[in-house]
Amino acid sequence: MTKKLSFVGIQTTPTKDKDKNFKQALDLMDEALKAYKTVDMVVLPEYFYYAPDLDETPLIKEYPQEIIDEFSMRAKLFNTYIIGGTVAHKQQDGNIYNTALLFDRSGEIVGRYDKIHLFDALNAMGGEQESDQITAGNKLFTYDADFGKIGISICYDIRFPEAARTMALQGVQYLFIPSAFYSPRSDHWQNILTATALHNSMYVVGVNLFGKLNEDNIFCGRSLICDPWGVPEAIAADKAGYIQAYVDPDYPKEIGDAVGTFHNRVPEVYKIK
Repeated sequence: MTKKLSFVGIQTTPTKDKDKNFKQALDLMDEALKAYKTVDMVVLPEYFYYAPDLDETPLIKEYPQEIIDEFSMRAKLFNTYIIGGTVAHKQQDGNIYNTALLFDRSGEIVGRYDKIHLFDALNAMGGEQESDQITAGNKLFTYDADFGKIGISICYDIRFPEAARTMALQGVQYLFIPSAFYSPRSDHWQNILTATALHNSMYVVGVNLFGKLNEDNIFCGRSLICDPWGVPEAIAADKAGYIQAYVDPDYPKEIGDAVGTFHNRVPEVYKIK
């Protein structure tokens, strides 16, 4: 029998205090890493370090070295992969991107994903657009981890099913989604995550912020680990904390074969562009 994998999601509560946010994330991560004999992946939320207002230019000029140092140390010490949430920061081209870094078990940064689908939906309601401040990435992210192929999406990305399906067709079995998903859309959040898992025969781990940053920014939490059958294996309570689940690496293929998700496709009739 194949050894099960252990995934952890860290659900934090945002404030305008970077130091407080970072300490909460590290404290919860340390608690989770010490609670389980092995952890293969830890995921933090989008904007866990600093959640800017939509009309506010992020104040972080460079990706903070303290985040890299602390996550690198823990990845190596606990022999785990870490997806370090996201940090909006200025890159070498002078533009600001919303970026997730992937640390491997040795503590090395082995990949980065810049959010592609920016949250411009508020424009229809007279609000600011995320693209007013952030530059969109232009490439999906996949990586061959030692336990299987993984993908990373960020929050609003999950409303675009083409991205997850493309990664699934590339062999991704585990999709990790750092998020800052708003209330009162918690029903959308859970439904999209479970549908993504079921449609693509993959594990989906959505890790969200929870709580009220200000009157305009309230996050629904409900971080979730979902299996390829669309069944939630862990759901976070409405507070800061963490979730954990043991997952079967053989299950994505088993479900894909059972429901014919891939071998019954008829791609010649699909004209999505």
